[in-house]
Amino acid sequence: MYRYKRHPLLIYVPRKNLFRILQLICITICSSCLIVQYLLYKLFPSNNESVVDGTRLDPKKPLTISLGSYPVCHPKELHLDNLLIQYHNRYPDKKKQPCFLIENLDGGPWWSYVTHEFAEILINLKELGANANITYRSFPSHTKLLYKTNLIKYFLNACDIDENIPAERERPLIILLWDINQLLWQRMKRQWELLFATIRTRVIVFIDDLHFTSSNTLASRQYVFESVASEILSTYPYLFHNYYRNISSEKITWVPHAASILTNRTMNQKAHNTLFVSGANIREWYPCRAKAFQLCRRYPHLTSCLKHPGYGPTMSKGKSYYYGGERYFSYMRNFLFGLGTCQSVHYAIAKLFEIPANGLVLVTTNDLVPILESLHLKHYEHFLTINCSSTDSLKNEIIQLQNVSRQTIDQIRKRSQEIVYERHLTKHRAQLIHVRLLAQSLLASSISIEGNIQWEQWGRNCQ
Repeated sequence: MYRYKRHPLLIYVPRKNLFRILQLICITICSSCLIVQYLLYKLFPSNNESVVDGTRLDPKKPLTISLGSYPVCHPKELHLDNLLIQYHNRYPDKKKQPCFLIENLDGGPWWSYVTHEFAEILINLKELGANANITYRSFPSHTKLLYKTNLIKYFLNACDIDENIPAERERPLIILLWDINQLLWQRMKRQWELLFATIRTRVIVFIDDLHFTSSNTLASRQYVFESVASEILSTYPYLFHNYYRNISSEKITWVPHAASILTNRTMNQKAHNTLFVSGANIREWYPCRAKAFQLCRRYPHLTSCLKHPGYGPTMSKGKSYYYGGERYFSYMRNFLFGLGTCQSVHYAIAKLFEIPANGLVLVTTNDLVPILESLHLKHYEHFLTINCSSTDSLKNEIIQLQNVSRQTIDQIRKRSQEIVYERHLTKHRAQLIHVRLLAQSLLASSISIEGNIQWEQWGRNCQ
């Protein structure tokens, strides 16, 4: 009979341990493959933009920009004093004034963002209300909002309104939703219908990033925009039609990003002649920034990079290297140029305003030129552009920037800083939202067609 002959190398290995040895070899091989795959991913990130394309309505069509319907008025063109006179004439008795409910009025989770932009806007909004003898209230902090929550009781209790007294129920309810990402809004359809049928309610919705990550998010937002919102405040309204259907431009108000009031209106004359690069290093979303991060490792005399610290508690810790409010701005002012762009989706991100506010020359890409110019920031006069088609082209462009005369650079710095301080600080955005809240409160009580047209355009029609 034939007998199996063991390999000479295994002849002294006990049979019961043979399986364990083979198992360890397999585990080692698999672990090595995973490590190699991870290193390849980090060293050679994919250029695939499917992540970005999959977050809008029709990925096969290019993004289109529509700027014509969204003017952004100079703060003086808001005519806030005139609006306040008309508001108090309409509501002379404070006990009968509308109830304003503002989500995250104390800044909430937005303090965990790098520049505190949205938190500042909300805090400034609260101060504007107090100065105008108008009470802006927060959502109830002691009651968790669930899809089974009775919205009528939830909002009326927050307003200290007794629902059993008909005269009190006549007071208009003006709500500002700041967290559009809650999926429960669509599940509360019946609750919203009962609220609108019972109380004179106007809902204003704020949205920053337009893209969505799931069909549930899209469905929830679409429902809110179509069926709940009286008005939508958007940082990127010129792109809205690429992401959501059947939303009229007349329903949307442009509230662009803004620079923090904590910025220092100075220009560092000893700033390094390098390009400051900061934020998330994600190639699919920020292709130009990703190339700049590559240059940081190879050419530190051209670029200086600061990685994104993340959100929440991570950002607020001391180890988060200069991030958070004034620490971030102080560090930024060490450099002459600052990169601000989002080529993948043409978002006019906050960096476009933070960089010039702190005395740096804004460096961006050509896709954002018409958007910036509609905000009164002119190409070559207030900012410069570069070609980011490759790391080599970016390298050459930065060298060209470094060779521009210092006199020309300082003129751009001065002019752009003036425009931002005149038009694009967080206090200016708070003023615009304040105006739109008051306009909605007057719309809630107006029966005049002429009056409605006036309130609908206040803060939107720049005259």
